[in-house]
Amino acid sequence: MKKILTIAGLILAFVLAAFILMEGESTTDQARLDEINKKYHQHLVVFETNKGKITIELNAKKAPNTVVNFVNYVKQGFYDNTIFHRAIPGVIIQGGGFESNMIAKNVRGPILNESDNGLLNVKGSISMARKSHPNSATSQFFVNLRNNPKLDYTDNKAGYAVFGKVVEGLDILELAAQAETVNHGSHQNVPNEEFKILSAGILAPIKLKEVGASKKTSVSTEKFQQGVHYVPLKQPLPLLNTDKVEVVAAFSYGCGHCYGIYPATQEWKSKQQSKIAFSYFSAVWNEAMRLYARTYYTAIALGVEEQMHLPLFEAIVIHQQKLSNKEELATFFASYGVPKEKFIEKFDDPETVKRVTQAEKLTKAFNLASVPEFIVAGKYRVDPMRAGGQKDMFEVIDFLVEKETAANK
Repeated sequence: MKKILTIAGLILAFVLAAFILMEGESTTDQARLDEINKKYHQHLVVFETNKGKITIELNAKKAPNTVVNFVNYVKQGFYDNTIFHRAIPGVIIQGGGFESNMIAKNVRGPILNESDNGLLNVKGSISMARKSHPNSATSQFFVNLRNNPKLDYTDNKAGYAVFGKVVEGLDILELAAQAETVNHGSHQNVPNEEFKILSAGILAPIKLKEVGASKKTSVSTEKFQQGVHYVPLKQPLPLLNTDKVEVVAAFSYGCGHCYGIYPATQEWKSKQQSKIAFSYFSAVWNEAMRLYARTYYTAIALGVEEQMHLPLFEAIVIHQQKLSNKEELATFFASYGVPKEKFIEKFDDPETVKRVTQAEKLTKAFNLASVPEFIVAGKYRVDPMRAGGQKDMFEVIDFLVEKETAANK
């Protein structure tokens, strides 16, 4: 009887110990989840793409492990220069696993599926992509471009884990998903026109109590915020040796928005001449832009930049005139009094070709996501979309010019 009681006591002790351990693990796990939620609640991930800015609000409360995984990839720069490699118009657009030419990136191990968190695959939500096994998601994600209830968790099968929503730039994703797609090896629905994430970063909500009393005034009175209305360059890149504040306007002759903003830019420039050293810069990231840049720097070499700038814009953007090679461009310049042989001489000049190569390198160094964009003091990048519109963009530039003028004093 004593032996039986002893065995029973051991069993009871084991059960109690197991219960205590389980409770302890549960409490620790809950504490970890609470800490994750506190750390990442309402944080935003900002994708700077070659088509504009996309902002994602994370939901750490509902999908803690997925959010931590995603944020870690963002912080390590994993998503920089990756492409959206799968697009089905009006359904989904997917990215986060490949660089240009469908070169796969090395990823960390898979994570547990959190599709049973109550979040649904509705339009604008962002979810983890995975293979057939529920716990196979790594770095890839997709954005729902419509309500996709078939992707949701049900009682008898795992779904695709939603972990946030797009709060800015959904229109960019919808438009990009409508582009022509091709097959690339075993991959289908690959956008023919590259849609690339140039950089990804975390934007946390500002909390005054964390900033400190000494900084409250500057936080509350500054109208425009770094990372929201303008972006700092990773390395300062001034182009001119000047005592004034340098402002560089990046454009391309094939850009309708650049043409549309040209009159306002000229008007703004004339008002700020006493404070700024202004120049235009022909951005280059494809063959068409390379030709336009070469045309622009040829016009500079010929001393007819101001004479030809607006006519080139109008011919290409408004009249869609065929100016796709040297001969066609020479004929066009001749119609404005520039002899063909002089145009061709400068167009083929090694110095002109060198300037185009430099422009291509500067486009990458400035990390330009689109045109038109403005580089202020070789330090800050401003574009209409981030600023909130054309009028707001010039207000942001004014703000930065004043800031740099004061700093120089």
